[in-house]
Amino acid sequence: MKTLHNKIKLAAGVLLITALMVSCLPKTETMGDAGQTLIKLYPEGFTLVALDAVATPQQAVLFEVRRDVHSEEALNSSTTVVLQYDESIITAYNDENETEFIPLPASLGTTEPATGTDGKLNLEFGKGEFAKGPVIKIPDATKFDFAKQYALAYKVLSVSGTGKLSESSGTEVIIQVLVKNKYDGTYQVTALSPMVDVLNATLTGYYPFTYKLETSGAHSCLCFDSEIWGDYMHPIMSGSNISGYGSFGLEVFFDPSGNGTIVNLKNPWGNPPPNTRMPVLDPSGVNKWDPATKNIYIKYWMIQPSLVPTPPHIRTYFDELWIYKGPR
Repeated sequence: MKTLHNKIKLAAGVLLITALMVSCLPKTETMGDAGQTLIKLYPEGFTLVALDAVATPQQAVLFEVRRDVHSEEALNSSTTVVLQYDESIITAYNDENETEFIPLPASLGTTEPATGTDGKLNLEFGKGEFAKGPVIKIPDATKFDFAKQYALAYKVLSVSGTGKLSESSGTEVIIQVLVKNKYDGTYQVTALSPMVDVLNATLTGYYPFTYKLETSGAHSCLCFDSEIWGDYMHPIMSGSNISGYGSFGLEVFFDPSGNGTIVNLKNPWGNPPPNTRMPVLDPSGVNKWDPATKNIYIKYWMIQPSLVPTPPHIRTYFDELWIYKGPR
């Protein structure tokens, strides 16, 4: 199964979730009479904007254009930076990184200032402004197709007034626009009781390991093993060797009411896949996301009717605590 993980070069520490107040930005260079006003993209290359999977309107700064001034006079002058929306940047990024980004449709989100029909977006720096950035406005994030990876891309087209594009700055930026539900994040998977395979006693649990829960819907997440398989799988031990069940993984569905109760499990590899392996909730478990700790208690089985013909076809027992470690 193809995944975007380990393909995307995320800029460290960059998740621009709320609009930044320009007046709060530090003056990054000492002003003097010499030099020039330099225009820079921040960040350049690739960045990510994460929004909540809610129906209420949201907005976030996509990226910034920063103005490093050389004097008080320059600070009090005007500068216009024209950006060009360019989908070819997305295509080139996909080709280089084996990603599958598609342009974010205007029906899902628009920019402020507005991106014109010609793709141009103007940023006007007024007196005392060091930084400006286009804002993405999302009216209803639940309308996103969570199976798709959306992005926007811009390049600096021109700079007029006071300032010039810094020779050390890149001229292009691609922004992934990602919607996350409240369960999305990084979890350490631990065992509350030993994993048991009734057909093969040499197959035992591999713990702890890390799951990245990826939003797949407003109330569901895919479980990505980011350490061992780099895919939607569950690592196990085969004797002294690390192994895994082929074509078996988890997609977790939570109660749409938002109370955190796990109501269903599916297999990212097919429902069922050819080998008939399917995750099924064990109703004796807590099976819930805890809003106070964000930890997940989950007890489930792997059924395999092709090898365990007698109902309920249980081959493997899992009883786990997923400890929330932070955003992914």
